[in-house]
Amino acid sequence: MTNTTRMTGQIYQPVPLPRPQGPLTRMIVKVLPPLVVAALLLFLYAWIRSNLEQHRLFLMPSAFELWDNAFSKSDVWAELGSRSAVTISIALSGLAISIPLGMLTGLVMYRYYILERGLLPNIVALQAIPMLAIIPLIQTALGFGFLPKVLIVAKMTYFAIPMTFLLGLKSVDRGALDLFKLQNASWRTTLWKCALPSAAPALFAGLRISASMAVVGAIVSELFFLAGKGGLGQMIINSKIDFKYEQMYAALIASTVLSVSVYLFFSWLGNYLFSEWHESGGKQG
Repeated sequence: MTNTTRMTGQIYQPVPLPRPQGPLTRMIVKVLPPLVVAALLLFLYAWIRSNLEQHRLFLMPSAFELWDNAFSKSDVWAELGSRSAVTISIALSGLAISIPLGMLTGLVMYRYYILERGLLPNIVALQAIPMLAIIPLIQTALGFGFLPKVLIVAKMTYFAIPMTFLLGLKSVDRGALDLFKLQNASWRTTLWKCALPSAAPALFAGLRISASMAVVGAIVSELFFLAGKGGLGQMIINSKIDFKYEQMYAALIASTVLSVSVYLFFSWLGNYLFSEWHESGGKQG
């Protein structure tokens, strides 16, 4: 008998680990909750539509009308494909600016405290400026082409990246940092081998937030910049003007699919990179 057993007079039996979930159970756990939420949203849509006056039913088309006037037509599918390509190109171009710029900003604020004190309030202020106040400035400086739309996406997706990256860098375990100091490691070595790996999960949380906003930002930008080849935002506007509400809803569904797809890509990438060593990877027994 061990000392603990002699002192307490109790014998503790080993507690078996719970059995790992099977593939079918894991699939049900992942798929069933979003399906239930989607069913509730569809029920809410149907309930609101059922309470509309007869002359306003065109504002919320039924599933049959949506299929008959939108998704069953090859020309609508072709337009959705071409306009989705424009929208996703704007969204990814904006992310290509906001991601490296946001990471650089977070890294600079982590390295120099005085710059954190100077930059952080301005980043918050930039995020708080209404888009309607920035649009005229961008129109005056850059016109109505592709670049202004990209800058709007970059502005909408920038904020979350330096905030989460800085939080991750400042949340590194102090014991690990002290260990690197005892080994006389340089700041660059400490950053590369300790701080960055520890901050990466927090950074990817910000990337998922920004990714979900990228497509929304691309569509919002097209509400103000209608010149050039338009994407889903322009299709939404044109369909509304022409009272083709079924096609407008089809564009809304396509934009939702794009936004969710970009979000899921960054979620998958984060899980792939961190599932073996960090809780945020979502790996379950």
